[in-house]
Amino acid sequence: MPLGVKFLLVLLPLLIVFVGIIGFKRRTHEMAIFGLIICFIIAVLFFETSLYIATAATIYGFFQSFGISIAIVFTMLLIFLMKEVGALETISLAIKRVAHTREEQALFIGIGFGTFVTSLGVVTPALFPPLLMAMGFGPSSAVAISVLGYNASTSFALLSIPITLPADLFADQLGMTALEFGYDFAYRIALFLPVIATVISCAMLWIIGGFKSLKKGIVPAVLSGLVIGVSSIILVVIRAPIMILGVIAGILSMIVLYAYFSLDRKRKGIKLEHEPMDKKKLLRALSPWLLLIILASIASVPSINIFLRSIDPGFTSWIIAYETIEFNVFAQVYFWIGVAAFASFYLLKPTKEQTKTILRTWSHRIWGPFIAYSLFFSIAYIMAFSGHELGGESLQLIAQQYNMNYIVGIVLGDIFGPGYIFVAASLGIFGAIVGGSETASNVLFFGIQRQVTEQIGLTDKQFMTVYASHGVAGGVASAITPSKITNAVATIGKGGKLESEILRKHLLIVFILTLILSMMTALFVSIGF
Repeated sequence: MPLGVKFLLVLLPLLIVFVGIIGFKRRTHEMAIFGLIICFIIAVLFFETSLYIATAATIYGFFQSFGISIAIVFTMLLIFLMKEVGALETISLAIKRVAHTREEQALFIGIGFGTFVTSLGVVTPALFPPLLMAMGFGPSSAVAISVLGYNASTSFALLSIPITLPADLFADQLGMTALEFGYDFAYRIALFLPVIATVISCAMLWIIGGFKSLKKGIVPAVLSGLVIGVSSIILVVIRAPIMILGVIAGILSMIVLYAYFSLDRKRKGIKLEHEPMDKKKLLRALSPWLLLIILASIASVPSINIFLRSIDPGFTSWIIAYETIEFNVFAQVYFWIGVAAFASFYLLKPTKEQTKTILRTWSHRIWGPFIAYSLFFSIAYIMAFSGHELGGESLQLIAQQYNMNYIVGIVLGDIFGPGYIFVAASLGIFGAIVGGSETASNVLFFGIQRQVTEQIGLTDKQFMTVYASHGVAGGVASAITPSKITNAVATIGKGGKLESEILRKHLLIVFILTLILSMMTALFVSIGF
């Protein structure tokens, strides 16, 4: 079969998903099911993948998604609880004291606070939409802010797992220790962020109010993006712990935004009149988030994280097709989100009727996001396992031309040759959309990026720059990742029409960001970064 035909077959499941969501306004989880079936069939019929391997990949991907899918389930429970008891309304009033205009609120929550909580492992598409709607944003703006701000710091989200996991897995292939690989990878990623985080901030303003909002908020938008980007570079250079880089960057961004808003109002002579704030009531409303932040911060301390992994329950790992799934339940942020969610029932003390409403809403709305995240992971692993067979005591590749991920990378390398550096970031977009997360993309496509860059004659140093671009692109892809959009939409009870609208709007933003990434990648490679 011609390579071009194989390439189109690999892309077919993703194209079907996008057409279904955008053209036919179908729900993302429905299209995820359809996409999985198509991918499964293509892998078996055209890529020398046995029914057993394809089934094993589906199961493997489902369980590997738990780090995100279960985190979303518990985050949605927490947010529905806070909404029902009025905690979100109280927090909304407090935020309006700090950020007065819609533009200020979008940047403070979406970029500053969003970077902070995302870096702790909390999924903002599950957390923010109800809060933003309580503050007066429409459904479209609430979802847009939540998914755009999800990854302003790109790879430093989720306790920097998109950086640390590849470092653990692949450092020896480049003759580095995991620590050396991690800091080198983090530094190259950080070099992109002053520009990328700033463009994301500006894009958020454009989405909520076009040129008018962009004009009103351009200065704080640039400030917030630069603070995240420049602070990330400085923190990497001074060897701050990689896991908390995004946390610190988010805190600094909020501090700078608050200072700017205060000084700007003072300069303009604007005095805001507010009723006295009940601090005890506000503390109680914030208590679930404060508890979550404390628990996630403690669990992220390396020595504690190692200890938590050591006391994991008996089902520490499963082996499927010789591939190991490490659960490490106590070390996962989703466990602590669950602890915070259930503890918050005690902290917020909902009535019996409120509890029934919370659990009813939760049980109805969690399935769409859970299915979408799980099945996109399954699709990603079917592609990764395609062309493999069981041999000895390992999963072995029959031939590279039967691996779906390899086909994507090698075709792009053949078409563009040395110009591949201009399209390398697109693999990061592709991998994150299919896999549902940047982490999955970084792991699944490391080998492909390595092989293609060697094929076009790049050095290891230049490869790391290309791989960093791939990682940043995976973060940018959050804006159009179907599983994240359906997650945000589900928290406010909207349907496929809104998912389609958000996806259409964000495609242009992601396209522009990818072009910028491509230009920066080519520049960095050419000057030796």
